[in-house]
Amino acid sequence: MLLEMSAVEARELKEVLDSTLRKLLDEIAHADHRAYREMLQARYSRLEQLNHRLGTSVESDQVYA
Repeated sequence: MLLEMSAVEARELKEVLDSTLRKLLDEIAHADHRAYREMLQARYSRLEQLNHRLGTSVESDQVYA
């Protein structure tokens, strides 16, 4: 799947992912049930990979807004 977006949209999406990842870390730390914690960790891993790929793309584009 390909998704085309402007550099501004990509930066905003990266900000949302950064915030979500921070919240997920806190939720993982406070999760009592193993299965729930493992699900959160899997989600964190997927979003972290996406955030890294998005970050690489955002850094290569210079946009002045």
